[in-house]
Amino acid sequence: MSRTKATEENPSPAGGRQRLMEAALRIGASKRSLQGLGLRELAREAGLNPNTFYRHFSSLEQLNQAIIDELGRDIRTNLRGIRRTVQSPVAEATPRTVEYVFDYALRNPDAFIVAVRELHGAIPALREALQRMIDDVAEETVEDVLFLNIVPGMKVEILREVSRVVVQHVFHQTLDYIEQPARRGQIMQQTVRIIDMLYAGALTMQAMKVDSLAELLTKQKPARK
Repeated sequence: MSRTKATEENPSPAGGRQRLMEAALRIGASKRSLQGLGLRELAREAGLNPNTFYRHFSSLEQLNQAIIDELGRDIRTNLRGIRRTVQSPVAEATPRTVEYVFDYALRNPDAFIVAVRELHGAIPALREALQRMIDDVAEETVEDVLFLNIVPGMKVEILREVSRVVVQHVFHQTLDYIEQPARRGQIMQQTVRIIDMLYAGALTMQAMKVDSLAELLTKQKPARK
């Protein structure tokens, strides 16, 4: 996803589609929401005639869905490639995954600013589409964690629950990473540490056969003499 604003009036069909998507992200990143986005405003930002919009999309909702689909596809494809090629999965998978997502966010800041905002925004269809994207990334994370045997013995249902929380956390942290250059190293380290703690805590609770921190602490108390 490029942030460069084009000025051609007669782009190729593929070029026009991409320009409309990038224009929507630029506008969305500069406002509080994509709600109320106007067709003329969008076409003007993309450098296109408003009439050309319907050559590429049937509605603004379809445009929004295309943006989310592209974002999710890029992330899932590249994360799988990274995780499946690490030399030491337990030590490398989480740091390299977080590093990739944060780097991708820096290269596509408008997409992440819009996505994080709209996850809790005013457009139900957009919220649902973003949540599905997060769920898809989480499900592929589960598959990769199982394939790499990163948390041996963890039940799939627990792994799925933790992975969903992990993906949501990383997704939200991208905004701090984009907006706070001086803290990027710290944000990276904290994010990796929290992910490790989430998986380690879940594995410990499973091994101790408890469902809460209170139960875990009670079991760990030394018996009174």
